[in-house]
Amino acid sequence: MRHLLAARPGIGATGHITQAGRLGYTSITNDLPLIIMIRRGHKLIQSSGTSIRIDEGEAVAIAAGQAIDFENVAAEDGDYEARWLVFDPSVVAGFPPPAAALPIAAPQSLGRMPPGLLKAYEQAVEALTDEDEVPDLVARHKLGELLVWLASAGWRFPPAVQESYTARIRRLVGARPHGVWSGAEICAHLAVSKATLRRRLSEEGTSLRAVLADVRMTHAMQLLQCSRLPVSEIAARAGFESQSRFAIRFRHRFGFPPSAIRGHRRVQPG
Repeated sequence: MRHLLAARPGIGATGHITQAGRLGYTSITNDLPLIIMIRRGHKLIQSSGTSIRIDEGEAVAIAAGQAIDFENVAAEDGDYEARWLVFDPSVVAGFPPPAAALPIAAPQSLGRMPPGLLKAYEQAVEALTDEDEVPDLVARHKLGELLVWLASAGWRFPPAVQESYTARIRRLVGARPHGVWSGAEICAHLAVSKATLRRRLSEEGTSLRAVLADVRMTHAMQLLQCSRLPVSEIAARAGFESQSRFAIRFRHRFGFPPSAIRGHRRVQPG
């Protein structure tokens, strides 16, 4: 069964994005290796002083840890639509590509994917979304096959490096963004003192409060794009008891209200 949003822990995740109108997002950190295919409209990406445009039918690959600004632009006759797929680092490590493939150091346009790569992408999406029929081991191999096809097109995701404290917290909280995370609990998970964590995050130009807020807002943004959940439920899943407080925080982070992503469409619960 095809879902708008599906995840398999330790393997990967995929989501179908639908967005009304044209909206821009700033400083979005990509926590896992990612491939996005544009179904309708186009995507504008800025990163490290470079800009690329991904048109309908084209795809882009983005390595883990990259912070980007982007705009999703709806088609003239409808919404913006895209499909994204992320790889768990263990899958990337388990399918090492040939050295000839170039590492993806910045958002890399894949253009219109060649037939083999496109088929592998679609099969990987199906494997992630069809949990009733596709075992985890098969799903892992389908994502690995996609990485092999990507390498055959000349590109590979760089191997995982030692994660920053910011990245480690993002991964930890991202697995349970609705949780009531305390500084003591996070320090226990990371096996560091509060003073050490505060100092390390300061050296990385951030704070625990800022990281927690950004993870939750990014999660909420994804749910708004990739699910039919009502905003009240999305607020709860992002760790907010009050929908109005969530809406204020969301607007402060992205510059527009949660309702802007879905436009005037009525979204039914479920």
